Amino acid sequence: MLLLLILPGSVFAQLEQSDRLEIPASAFSTEQFEVFSLGESGVLTVIRGDQFSNRNEQWQFAKYDSTLKAVWRNAYKLDFRYIPVMAYQAEHFGYWLFAEPDTDHFLFLQLNYSDGTIDIHKGNLLAGVDVQQFKVIGSKALISGYYHSRPVVLVHSFFDQTTRVLPGLYEKNTELNNVDINEQDGYINVITYAFRKKNCIFEIKTYNYEGKLLKKTSLSDPRNSIISGQIVPLNPDDSYLIGNYSVGCTQYSQGLYVTHITDNEPDKPEFIEFSELQNFFNFMKPKRRQRMMERIGKRKSMGKENRFRYRLLIHELIQTENEIVLVAEVYYPNQKTSTPVISGVGSRPYISRALEGYKYTHAIVCGFDRNGKFKWDNCIPIKDLTSFDLQEMVQVTRVDDYFVLAYPQEGEIHTEVISRDKVVVEGEKFKIAPKTEGEKVLNNEDGYLSPWYGQYFLAYGMQRIGSSSVGQGREVFYINKLNYKTTDIGKANDTEEAARPRE
Repeated sequence: MLLLLILPGSVFAQLEQSDRLEIPASAFSTEQFEVFSLGESGVLTVIRGDQFSNRNEQWQFAKYDSTLKAVWRNAYKLDFRYIPVMAYQAEHFGYWLFAEPDTDHFLFLQLNYSDGTIDIHKGNLLAGVDVQQFKVIGSKALISGYYHSRPVVLVHSFFDQTTRVLPGLYEKNTELNNVDINEQDGYINVITYAFRKKNCIFEIKTYNYEGKLLKKTSLSDPRNSIISGQIVPLNPDDSYLIGNYSVGCTQYSQGLYVTHITDNEPDKPEFIEFSELQNFFNFMKPKRRQRMMERIGKRKSMGKENRFRYRLLIHELIQTENEIVLVAEVYYPNQKTSTPVISGVGSRPYISRALEGYKYTHAIVCGFDRNGKFKWDNCIPIKDLTSFDLQEMVQVTRVDDYFVLAYPQEGEIHTEVISRDKVVVEGEKFKIAPKTEGEKVLNNEDGYLSPWYGQYFLAYGMQRIGSSSVGQGREVFYINKLNYKTTDIGKANDTEEAARPRE
């Protein structure tokens, strides 16, 4: 299937389903499928067997090349006493963390991407740790989470099976924000925010590979509270921190910020309010957006601040030679109101609300130059998309000098192409087709999308396939290779005409 988009001026674009892999789903057991992108070297699939039986759970690993042809397969039988906790992708290995409930026993599975060989490491950590993040640096695993409601980061050595706790973190009223690893320099950065006397303190503690605390960097502002931050290292003593902030100690963002950190001392952050972004409100209908912009302009002319409260799910920063790109979805909890319950005469009805996932409204894309200067922004509207788990839905890949934004929804891929702050292809939809001609997709479940390499995306999920809508068909786990091309066919000075702002 081919979708051809003719753009004004000098650019045309096409979205193409070039390859497809279909794995029949078992009719007799419950299976779970996972997909991990390995860049140009291919893709890894993980199929887990029936977890409800008393037998050891079967884990099947398979690597496919960039044309979705099988390279190797391997399997591992997981001891039924262990349950999966989290996975981590390194450059040459994949790691899976398992725990034995109500004990301090943990198991690590290490998978070699090149040949599929499996190594198992066991260790004793802390019983009852609420694991939030799992990463590996060198031959050491980092497990971060909460123990008795306080933050903790455990470092487990695969070499000698020893475990230690990073110092200086086990404090009250402190939350973990991120554990960032610098593989090149061997540093571990633990980012936290703490509540101290009605103030929020954002802090970065830097440790060496051995777990020794090297330095501590604190960020605070009298008016704004830092919510999150990602480190962009320039050298061991020079970096940028980019994230979002709020007014007061809340998770509702007021905008973005960037700050330069030199020799452990941060510069005064540059705060960028949502109202200062050129395209932030483009997800609204034109008339509503116009009223919003008029309101912002009026308040600004009166010397008043424009404050907006949004929840942001910020992705890992995309770094290119010339710029740093931040991508974030704007979402809100999707709650369902139950039937009012009246407990007594004269009492007010009690209305409970149950969380039914998260609803996304739009995603923003912001560009900074390599000096940390904010340069441009754009957005992609998201219509009627909900997810039971809070996860990254909009994926971004660079094609030539453009960025393709895409997200999956009910068996279709929604796309938009931007050139920095200009939209060159407005929202389009691409339907994921079966492998065999003449067959139809009868049902879609759990559709996902991830950038692969170059201009390629991976679309995957569960589908029920059949030749007609009368029968039940067959259920398959599918992986589609999608190719998005943009080609300049005119003169260089036509590019500005092709890149037009959204109406």
